[in-house]
Amino acid sequence: MNGSSLIQRVKYSLPFEGVIEKTGAFMAVPFSEVSSGFIVSNFDKSKAYVFKEEEISFSRLPGERPNCYSKEDYLTKAEKFIDEIQQNNLSKAIFSRIKSYTSEKREDEVFDALQKAYPSAFVYLISSEHFGTWIGATPETLITCDEQYGRTVSLAGTKRSNDTSPWGEKEKFEQQFVTDFIEDQLKSLSLASIKKDGPKDRIAGPVKHLETAFQFSIKGVDPITIADKLHPTPAVSGLPQKEAVDLINSLEDHDRSLYAGCIGIVGQQTQLFVNLRCAQFINKEYFLYLGGGFTKHSQAVKEWEETENKSRTMLDILENS
Repeated sequence: MNGSSLIQRVKYSLPFEGVIEKTGAFMAVPFSEVSSGFIVSNFDKSKAYVFKEEEISFSRLPGERPNCYSKEDYLTKAEKFIDEIQQNNLSKAIFSRIKSYTSEKREDEVFDALQKAYPSAFVYLISSEHFGTWIGATPETLITCDEQYGRTVSLAGTKRSNDTSPWGEKEKFEQQFVTDFIEDQLKSLSLASIKKDGPKDRIAGPVKHLETAFQFSIKGVDPITIADKLHPTPAVSGLPQKEAVDLINSLEDHDRSLYAGCIGIVGQQTQLFVNLRCAQFINKEYFLYLGGGFTKHSQAVKEWEETENKSRTMLDILENS
């Protein structure tokens, strides 16, 4: 794949819907100026791309291998991350890592298996000279809108789906942080009829999360304006947001690229998602991007275990011959 010449494309499946595949080209645009089409952005929205079917383009895909931490390196950095949270009195911050897995499986084969295994997720496969080849099955909705109403979710806290033990205080606090942030942001846009439901368990394949659902009127507000206000949520950045992002940038030794960015469709029926449970594909290697929500009560080894649990979304597919 490294240095190979490929046509740019998108292939995706919205939750409980069929597969759509298109060829064209990704064009760089300011995030706030997106009006319609398939969009993907990086974590901090400093880079955003809209897919144009009429712009057919062949690309040489980037093939630079991202930095993957060993468990030892991760634990050392995670301890430092926790210390910084405690010293700076942060409510929460997300620390991520990259896990590599070599596989003979082609991207389209993995896409088909993901789409079959996770019908409630947004499943996608995209290629561009701007960011390479990415694939994912994200369970996290950023915002969905029709002509009258918008919906979003607060999704935080993770454990194996077969774990029947009560949720711990760390997970409950983590979920509440995200819920409070979303509610405050929606109110700041003067959105009417804000309703919320939760928290409840949300099964996402091999793991489950705590989820609170929001519904609101979008009259007079453009969906991309709401998305811009909500993203990055504390589920992928932290609280306070600026301080959490500064800490992430100071301790993570890799570029998050499209991980935890915004991805989906903007238009009459807007459906945008947070790009989680995703991987970058380079030369038969799948680089899985994995994050965990840290608080002052976090334990580094347990956060490592949480990222390992999250890796099962992709690994269950890659390891299944």
